[in-house]
Amino acid sequence: MTMHSRALCTMACLALVTLACGGGKGESTLPAAPLAPDHLSGLHASDLTKGFRERGLTCKDPVLEKDFWHYVCESSTPLVQYRGEFYAKVPGRVEYIRVLVAQSGAAKIEVAAPLLAFLANLRYEGADPDTARAWVEQAVEAPGQTEFGIAKFKVSGDLTRLVFEVKAAGSEW
Repeated sequence: MTMHSRALCTMACLALVTLACGGGKGESTLPAAPLAPDHLSGLHASDLTKGFRERGLTCKDPVLEKDFWHYVCESSTPLVQYRGEFYAKVPGRVEYIRVLVAQSGAAKIEVAAPLLAFLANLRYEGADPDTARAWVEQAVEAPGQTEFGIAKFKVSGDLTRLVFEVKAAGSEW
């Protein structure tokens, strides 16, 4: 192989590698859309455990499950069961929150309201507590899901077994 052939072969290989790695001239110069956060920025595990305790739930010590700390707070009577749980990689990176209110007998919104209002009023980046609270009040009658700031809200079930979930928009949960 002559020196000229080697040089051409080397330049061709470099050109192919450059194109394969996305270094071609035809690529877009637009910045990539920012990824949604994987946690509820501004919310800390202690905010949640304090709020659950203030509403009569007893919180257990968190348990490490894979890469997440699992926090559980519970309370029950013969007619009502309350369960608040959430997952965080570290206390300041809460990704997913789930509240369950299960009622026997004649189910009443007044029984579930304190926990629902607590979650709707959470303070995180981009939170809109007034709008979130109004949405949750409607979602009890017509379950569904929506987004507020960096959080996705979901209400499912009915007053006999109501589930309210809040998760970071970019979370795997």
